[in-house]
Amino acid sequence: MIEILIFFVAASLLLYIVLGGADYGAGILELFPTDYKEEQRKIINNAMGPVWEANHMWLILIVVILFMGFPLIFNLVMVSLHIPMVALLLGIVVRGTAFTFRHYDAVTEPRSQNFYSYLFGYSSLWTSFWLGVIGASLDRGRIDPEATDFFLAYVSPWWGLFPVSMGIFVCCIFTFLASVYLIGETDRPALRTLFRKRAFVLNIAMVVSGILVFVASYMEGTDLLSKFWSHQFAFVFVSLVVALFVVLWIVAIKRRPLAARIVAATQAGVIMAGWFWVNAPVVLTLKSGPLSFYDAAAPAATLRQLVLALLIGSLVIFPSLFYLLRIFKK
Repeated sequence: MIEILIFFVAASLLLYIVLGGADYGAGILELFPTDYKEEQRKIINNAMGPVWEANHMWLILIVVILFMGFPLIFNLVMVSLHIPMVALLLGIVVRGTAFTFRHYDAVTEPRSQNFYSYLFGYSSLWTSFWLGVIGASLDRGRIDPEATDFFLAYVSPWWGLFPVSMGIFVCCIFTFLASVYLIGETDRPALRTLFRKRAFVLNIAMVVSGILVFVASYMEGTDLLSKFWSHQFAFVFVSLVVALFVVLWIVAIKRRPLAARIVAATQAGVIMAGWFWVNAPVVLTLKSGPLSFYDAAAPAATLRQLVLALLIGSLVIFPSLFYLLRIFKK
């Protein structure tokens, strides 16, 4: 039962990154200076409009699985990482509100539209950053349920260079995905060239920020690099990421946007799979030691009902999502 739930958590996280992450990246792209600002805004509106709300389903699914299946993990994360969680939720709300208002606000003056667009862009950057901070904070060994000092209990778990570097890394991944996906959303050669150039720059930014993550973890004593290389298949993940860099730019140069999307999403998925492989089944590293899914599982009866609900729900969710994409993304 627990293995099935771990699979659903991993699958939901992957889908949230490659689908919802690209939505965040599209908002960040709007902050970049360009001569095609209005055209870019229309392309992003058309690309995100039908699916952006559906992509939050994966985050909700992760929260529900943790709440019902692993309540101890849910409690520790929500309490110890309360501040970044609130920052994340505020960003999600502001971002969704700004994106909706710039569509349906009765005031169509450029000033009003620009305000909503800047709000959408900066909240996308804000939210992406805090997602990375939360992800890095899970494995630092600074979560202490017994702490009585405010800083040690609510700030120390996420405060530091490693979470900040991870936040930057996540922003780079999301914006890179958006750049690659948007190549196929327009037929204009100038805009395709613009998105292709941005994807190239952001691909390099991913590498640089990824190196920064390893350096920051070493400086903090987490030493993610040593932990990563201690695993048997680490070299396989690294080799796949490097190979996909080459494949991506071959298909991009040959102007095959669908293939480029698939390769970029796979690349992000391999990075996430490597991180998951290194840590699983451990979810949190507390000050007292690691806490795994198995250590924090709910009673067997609860797990059975949750697995049953997920399996039945999958029969509805996945065909519906496929149908949605087929209608609006054909």
